[in-house]
Amino acid sequence: MKPAFTLSILLLFLYSSLVSFSQKIQTGLFEKCKGKLPFPVCAIYGYNDSKCVQNSKIPSPYKNISFITDSAAEVRAIYGGKVCRVFTIENDYAVVTNFGSYFITYYPLKKPGLKKGDTIIQGQPVSKVGYLDNACEINILISKDKNFIDPRTWFRW
Repeated sequence: MKPAFTLSILLLFLYSSLVSFSQKIQTGLFEKCKGKLPFPVCAIYGYNDSKCVQNSKIPSPYKNISFITDSAAEVRAIYGGKVCRVFTIENDYAVVTNFGSYFITYYPLKKPGLKKGDTIIQGQPVSKVGYLDNACEINILISKDKNFIDPRTWFRW
């Protein structure tokens, strides 16, 4: 084997090991925040912690929590990370952030000022709250890898 080829294989191996190690550290840091995360909005008039029942007999495969607030409420990041996706659903927006194995989805939002690849910190504004079912509310979904988990246990009540 040529030395340059061997060196590039070694560097690729080191890089992938560092990325994997970094993800494990980020995952561990987030898991230590269970029960300590702040709410995404300051003024909360109520919340709904249903299991996303789309029809009375068939629950959807994920759980969310909806915080009901006023129309001028600013949605803030509940944890830092990278924006991995910004997309539209009907007339509203959703933002998905990632850190380690975890993902947080914020929906519905008015046009966010974030784009894919942006780094955010806890408490940073994500957007203004959007409307859902004629109410101003923000839905939060938390998943680890591809499995949605109950977000209620992650907040500081």
